[in-house]
Amino acid sequence: MKRAARKKVEADATGAGAVLRSRFRSFAKLAERAGDGRPLLRGLRVAHDPKADRFVVVHSGSRVEFVLRLDGDDPPPYAEVECRRMDSAGATEETAIARLRFDEAGVVTQSTVPELVNECIDQAPGAWSIVAAVLWDALTARG
Repeated sequence: MKRAARKKVEADATGAGAVLRSRFRSFAKLAERAGDGRPLLRGLRVAHDPKADRFVVVHSGSRVEFVLRLDGDDPPPYAEVECRRMDSAGATEETAIARLRFDEAGVVTQSTVPELVNECIDQAPGAWSIVAAVLWDALTARG
């Protein structure tokens, strides 16, 4: 019964929401390959949550959760990605270490990390930049 409900929700997701989710999924797939050929990100792993719009990046003992938040009420449509550190038990911190907003084209229009504005989340260079910057923030924010 839960499966049917989930399929109905996915079928109802049309228009801007579907486009934004698709961009986020592309970003997640590219994040998985961000460490390929990049010595600083060697050992990077990504875990996808099939039941939610989120994925977790693990690197050098740091875990960062990337969560998609859609806001279809404001024109033009955009999505927000919140990045939060996680402990080894999987609990996330309340405070986001980074936040970015992207439009239907996948272009980052706002970010708490200024260097990420104008990056494309669904293109390899942009995805690598986002993952690297957020992981750097996670590694340096340790207290």
